[in-house]
Amino acid sequence: MANYTGVHCPVCKKRFTDDDDIVVCPICGAPHHRECYRQLGHCALDELHIKGHTWQPEGGRQEDRSVQGSKDGAASGDSTACPACGAHNPTTGLFCQICGAPLKGPAVQPRQAPPPYGANGFGSAQTPFQNAYTLAFGGLSPEEEIDGVTARDAALFIGENSQYFLPRFKKMAEGSPVSFNFCALIFNFLYFFYRKMYFFGGLLLGLVVLTQIPTFFVMPEYTAFILANIEDISMGIMPAEFIPQTNLWAWAVLPYMRYFTFGISIAFAAFANRFYMGFVLRSVKNIRARFLDQNGQVADDRAYVDELAYRGRTSRAAVIAVLGSVIACYFMVCFLIAGIVAV
Repeated sequence: MANYTGVHCPVCKKRFTDDDDIVVCPICGAPHHRECYRQLGHCALDELHIKGHTWQPEGGRQEDRSVQGSKDGAASGDSTACPACGAHNPTTGLFCQICGAPLKGPAVQPRQAPPPYGANGFGSAQTPFQNAYTLAFGGLSPEEEIDGVTARDAALFIGENSQYFLPRFKKMAEGSPVSFNFCALIFNFLYFFYRKMYFFGGLLLGLVVLTQIPTFFVMPEYTAFILANIEDISMGIMPAEFIPQTNLWAWAVLPYMRYFTFGISIAFAAFANRFYMGFVLRSVKNIRARFLDQNGQVADDRAYVDELAYRGRTSRAAVIAVLGSVIACYFMVCFLIAGIVAV
């Protein structure tokens, strides 16, 4: 990870040491003491976010010139993409102006970006300063557009893990059909609520509930079967195989419902990043339209940035609320079934 030893913390102004616990702003790349960041509650250099700039080490201006050169090359259409970070460079260059990787010859492995808000990953050796592009923009220039939305605005809306999403958004905008999201597969509908995609989260939750309907028909008889053989089960004696006497249709479709549930989970995970790209770009465009003046420029950039952060980012509260509701409904159904069996 990046070596910040000797750099000043922007909050307490003390120099970082090898033993300090350091966190990094995912938008501008500015390092902070973890305790300083926690007390302040936000990045101490958030004015860089508004201007679309990135943090620089003390006395270093090389990146400013390189960023400008990268933008000029990208704007002219005569540029070479860096094989390491993806930034645009003049065709006459030998090394990337952003990360310093060779532009010609064997492709180099991209540097591993640190996890959001952390600077000390497990098993990672310290390396020289990493460019903040790999932190917040995934190798894109802050002013580079994805379907009319700048990477800077999209990163401010996305928040955590913007460096993961932006390169994938760029590829999908250029024609890549799908981009598989393993988190969406593992956490299912909860992932969509976490990313504030409430429509897709509700849709997937509804489909999951529908696949459980046959289970509700079989559950009363199955519960009665378990209660009738509870003594044998407690002694380790397995009872005969359960075969329901009623609602045979529900018992017959149960295996297919499992396949269907897994199938829709795979499908939603395969298109999760595309769904999220549409949600992000649509939301940013709508928010920006509300802040434009008569000249087509953002009238109040501070309020605009605050609105992007408020409408975007993630929602742990939504995850807790949905998970709590699902658990409550599950136990409610269990109590109802127990009442039916008792009768």
